[in-house]
Amino acid sequence: MRQELLNRALVAYGRALAVADPIRLRFWDDRGLTMTQLRLMYLLLLDDQQTAGDLAEKMRVRKPTITGLTDRLVKQALIERYDDPADRRVVRVGLTGEGRRVLGEIAVASKAYLDEVFGRMGEDIVAELVRLLDEFADSADAVQQHAEDRP
Repeated sequence: MRQELLNRALVAYGRALAVADPIRLRFWDDRGLTMTQLRLMYLLLLDDQQTAGDLAEKMRVRKPTITGLTDRLVKQALIERYDDPADRRVVRVGLTGEGRRVLGEIAVASKAYLDEVFGRMGEDIVAELVRLLDEFADSADAVQQHAEDRP
């Protein structure tokens, strides 16, 4: 592939990321949250009551990194730590009601913003965008899988 086309693709990708969802960025700034902290919260939204080890593995970071992230989120009352009833040595992490509320607000505001953006684009263009983004995600998955298969 031509380098010029690759450069244009990188610029377009960066521009799309920067303008795609300013609502989330506003919420992050207002709450003093980082992208990594929100990623952890979204992982808990999908599968609550995880251990620090589980979260570290899913986020591909070390356990001390998770400890620092969870400490800050506990201080903001967005997550809580729980004793595991089956094994008191294990500590689980879960979203608080406030954490769920914040993620819900982000989801509602983001959806409204993106509905307006997609509405301006028109149905045919949105359908093509979906097809291209699916292809992009499949290619990215293949690259990641190839990287994980290397020794």
